Amino acid sequence: MRVLKKFTKFLYKIVEAFSVFFVLGMVVTVCYVVFCRYILNDSPRWGEEVALECMVWFSMLSASLAIWDNRHIRVTCWEMVMSKSVMRALELVVHIILLGIIAMLFYYSIPLLKLVAPSKMSGTGISYVWMYGAVPVSAVFMVIATIERIGEIYGGKS
Repeated sequence: MRVLKKFTKFLYKIVEAFSVFFVLGMVVTVCYVVFCRYILNDSPRWGEEVALECMVWFSMLSASLAIWDNRHIRVTCWEMVMSKSVMRALELVVHIILLGIIAMLFYYSIPLLKLVAPSKMSGTGISYVWMYGAVPVSAVFMVIATIERIGEIYGGKS
């Protein structure tokens, strides 16, 4: 169990690093596009696509980070009314439902990748697969994070 915990912690750090990379990429790209548009009067064609790609990857990867950190949106007023055992059971059910939703997200993202495979972005010439690939990749990280959370809830650590 400790080896698994170390592995997921290492994986979490990698996902966090990529998230930071994509946020920085988005900020730098948008700043460069704004500079080129308003100072040089010549906006690069690829700027909007690169910023969009960075935004998509960041938002999808940060969803898995929210699950790992247990920082996703939730209603906390029930914690004052229900007992700890009922809250643990309810949280376990919620995470099992979340696991099903993530599985559906992954399942339906594969046909989407096949659908957009022949299409390329006009400014960069990069295939749309690279942008939509964020969905199944982040779904895998979300599943790992959710399974870890279920283990913590079931083990009584959460």
